[in-house]
Parts: sequence; structure tokens; C-alpha cells
Amino acid sequence: MSERMRWITEEYRGMYVHAIAFEIAEMRRMEPPPGQKWGYMIAIRYTADRDDDMIYGPAGDRSDYFTRAAAEQAALYYGKRAIDIIQDLD
Repeated sequence: MSERMRWITEEYRGMYVHAIAFEIAEMRRMEPPPGQKWGYMIAIRYTADRDDDMIYGPAGDRSDYFTRAAAEQAALYYGKRAIDIIQDLD
């Protein structure tokens, strides 16, 4: 993958959070500075197998991520919270 985007997978409670953090180039023109610079997509799965069926994260969370690490941390956080909900339903 390019330097601007990378895929991470983390196991949590017997499930997997898949996340991609990526730089948002167009956002600099649409929002006043400082504005969001990084976004993320997440998926929750029972396996570590990758798939491109993911959900775009920042559209709903209304936060600004100025670094890749911040976007990855947010993706993993929200993915783990989703797994908590799924596991607690059982």
C-alpha cells in the first residue's frame, strides 16, 4: 500500500477490527484550516481475512484527525466498542 494509506488488523475479544487510515487531500480545500487531514474506514469480522466491505468512519464521528496515528486510534477504538456491543448481546 502507499505511504499515505495503510491497513491494520487487531484482534479483540475473539473478533477482529480491520482499519485503514488515509490522508484526505481534498478536505483542505473544502474546510477552513486547520481541518481534518486523516480519515479512516473500519470493518468488524470474525476472521483476520481482509475484505473491502468497510464503513467510512469520520462521516459520523465529527472529529478532526491531524495525524495517521490519531485516525488509526479512533478506528480501533470505535471498532472495539462495536465488538463490545456485539459480544454483550450474546
